[in-house]
Amino acid sequence: MSGAIAKPPGHGFVHHLTWLVLRLLPFVGMIFLWDFTSRVFDVPVLFPGPLSTWNKATQLIAEGQLQADILISLWRIAVGFVLGSLLGMTLGLMMGLSRPIADILGPFVHTLRFIGPIAWISAVMMWFGLGETSKVVLIVYTTTFVVLISTMIGVMTIHPNKLRAARVFGARGFRLFAHVTLPAALPHVLTGARLAMMNSFMTIIAAEMVAAREGLGFLIFNSRQWMEVDAIFVGMITLGLLGLLADRLMVLLTRVLFRRFRPAEA
Repeated sequence: MSGAIAKPPGHGFVHHLTWLVLRLLPFVGMIFLWDFTSRVFDVPVLFPGPLSTWNKATQLIAEGQLQADILISLWRIAVGFVLGSLLGMTLGLMMGLSRPIADILGPFVHTLRFIGPIAWISAVMMWFGLGETSKVVLIVYTTTFVVLISTMIGVMTIHPNKLRAARVFGARGFRLFAHVTLPAALPHVLTGARLAMMNSFMTIIAAEMVAAREGLGFLIFNSRQWMEVDAIFVGMITLGLLGLLADRLMVLLTRVLFRRFRPAEA
C-alpha cells in the first residue's frame, strides 16, 4: 500500500478556479468603479460608462474603422520596433566590447536619449513628410536607446572569469563573442526590448495625433473635436489591450526561442 497522501477530489479544478477568480476580480472591480464614477459625474457625456463605450466599440467595428486603425498602428510599431531593436543591440554590443567606441559614442547617446521623441515630431515631419517613414523613424528612435543601454550593460557586466575560462579553452575572436559574450548579454537585450516595446506604443500615439489620417492615435485625437469621449475611451482601451497582448507574445516567444537565456518574467 502506498504511503502517498492522495489529493482531495477536484483539487486541481478548485485551484484553477481560484486562480481565475483572483485574476478577474481586479478587472471586475475596475469596471464597477468606472460605472459608478460615470453615474456620479456631472456631465455623463464627458465620462461615458462601460456600456456606452462598448456600444461605441461595436459601432466602430461594424464600420470597419477600429480594425483598420489597429492594423496600421501595429504595422508602424512592428517595423519601428524591429529596426530600433536591431540598431540598439548592434550599437550596444559595439560600445560594450570597445572602450574607444564607448568613449566616442557615449556623449551623443547619453545626450540624445534624454530628448523625448515628442520633441522630434515637428522636425521629423519636415524632414520625412507626413507619410509612414516619419512615424517609423520616431519609433526607431525611441526603441534604439533603451535596447542600446540595456545591451551595453549586459556586455560590460559579464564576469571576467567567464571570459578567462573561454580563452583557456582556446576561444578567441568570433567564437568568444558567439559562445560567451552574446549569450551572457542576451537576457539584458531581451529585457531592453521588452521595455522598448512600451515606448513604441506611447510614441506611435503621439505621432499619429500630430500628422496622420488613420491609426489609434488619430482616432483618439480626432474624436476630441466631436466630443466623442466614448470613442477616445475605445482607442485607449484598445491600445492597452494590444500592449498587453504584445507583451505576453514577447514573453512567450522568449520562453520558446531563448529558453536558456530568458530573463526573469513578470
